[in-house]
Amino acid sequence: MALHPPKTLYKFPMGAINNPVVVKNITAAGLEELCIDVNILGNLLICFDAESSATVVSAGEEHLLPERIERVERSLVIEGRNMGTYFRHRQKQKILTEVHLPLQTKVNASFMAGVIILNGGEGDVDIKGRFGEVAGITHSKNVNISLGGGDVSLNELSGKASLNISFGSATLGWTELRGTEQVNIHCGFGGVDLLLPSHITPIEEHGGLFKKKKIATLSGTTIHATVGFGGLDVLNWDLEGSDEK
Repeated sequence: MALHPPKTLYKFPMGAINNPVVVKNITAAGLEELCIDVNILGNLLICFDAESSATVVSAGEEHLLPERIERVERSLVIEGRNMGTYFRHRQKQKILTEVHLPLQTKVNASFMAGVIILNGGEGDVDIKGRFGEVAGITHSKNVNISLGGGDVSLNELSGKASLNISFGSATLGWTELRGTEQVNIHCGFGGVDLLLPSHITPIEEHGGLFKKKKIATLSGTTIHATVGFGGLDVLNWDLEGSDEK
């Protein structure tokens, strides 16, 4: 079945960067991991379609773009300490970065503020952000995302996933549950929406201060969702999913 990307992928489609300030080409052979450590990340689109050459393309004000983009052994490293520059000069243009990596590349990212959009990929995903958004589609079997404040919008998670949001929201959608999904989502303040096939019925768990819902199927899928203060809704993908397009 075709995967359905969240609407964020339509707002920042592949190839949308014009007049880039930075263009880097890196040998893709043997590349295993993308390591990101940037204060103000801006909008980052990660695609997993590189074959012979991995690429990094960035646009925006030069003083806010990553200071270091290079391959170190089996890792592509993107680093930027631009918080001080951001407060001194502020930001007049959007920071846009598009990265193309091999299919199996792991993603290890840390940022103060930014948006990461995943477009495919089968490697492990580990993202930690203070404020921002993580969206898109990943085929990874091991996903860990932690946000202090912000939003997570992912469709078709197919393996193990642990999502923690202190303040914000999460929207997770599936057109089909295959039995491989093992997902735990916790939101302290905010809300969680789960978009599921119409025949799936959640189990509401009672007790304690938190709202909790569980989805379990005979094929092996288990989805746990917990919200401290806010809404927790299970919706019909057939009715709600078209709004994402």
